[in-house]
Amino acid sequence: MVYNLFEFLKKVSSSGKIHIPDKPIENNLPFPIALEISVQDYNSFIEKHESKSGYKLEYRKGTVCIVDMCSNEHEAVVDSLSKSFHAHDGTYADYNAPIQVRGTPLHLSPDGVRNEPDVAVFPHKTFVPPPPNPHPGPPPSDIRGNPYARIICEIAVSQDSSDLKTKCRLWKRQTYVRSILGIKLYDPLATRNTQGDRNRAMKAILWRQGAPKQKWHFGTVNKDGTATGCNAPGIANYIITIPVSDVFYDPAIPADPAVPGDTGYTPLPPPPATLMGANFTIDLYTIQQMVLLSQA
Repeated sequence: MVYNLFEFLKKVSSSGKIHIPDKPIENNLPFPIALEISVQDYNSFIEKHESKSGYKLEYRKGTVCIVDMCSNEHEAVVDSLSKSFHAHDGTYADYNAPIQVRGTPLHLSPDGVRNEPDVAVFPHKTFVPPPPNPHPGPPPSDIRGNPYARIICEIAVSQDSSDLKTKCRLWKRQTYVRSILGIKLYDPLATRNTQGDRNRAMKAILWRQGAPKQKWHFGTVNKDGTATGCNAPGIANYIITIPVSDVFYDPAIPADPAVPGDTGYTPLPPPPATLMGANFTIDLYTIQQMVLLSQA
């Protein structure tokens, strides 16, 4: 979720609740910029200024913080992940592809705050139609009434690892989100690899509903400077697999006898078995190399 800082400051400047940065922001994140802001005001602002470029904001119990900033590395990871999720599109036109991928579509997160994941993967309406009940459902939807994302990815560059994990665990509280992938890029080091790129530690964590958490350290080096084994494409220990069937998770909802006229929800038939039985594969070496290519 990334927004223009100055638009937000203009919105709240009359309240006297803003904090103007007086030092480099990227070295002091998370950075609070607005205090005593209600969830309602924040959500209203986010909806009106959806997908503006600039800074990545988060709402934290009345305080609005800058938690990360746009960067080449961040966008390189988003692009690489999107290609992995599009790999099963086959001959479908983009607008008919069973698997839809978006950057920063606005969702109501489980804590009631409007949030935009860096990458969201959700089913085409041919297989999972827009929920019959208006947003927020059930079944749950994004704020535009489209099916809620089933796979979510969050990428942190300046944002610290603890904040990233908190954000990912928050998404996991929504059971329709079947897989959550968090990727943390640590600061580049002064040392260089054999290709002349500055060494960098990188970490990926995968949360899946009903499964143990998985973790990979896939930079050229670990945080202590020792080399990792992620030094070529196709190494099994550095490939993440996520079932394609996660995208089409769509359980039936029985009718509620306490609600007059409620008929429940019956899902549509799933996609072909060849698609439902497939896996997304994310080669972390590819992400590593895209980050190295994009960094200063």
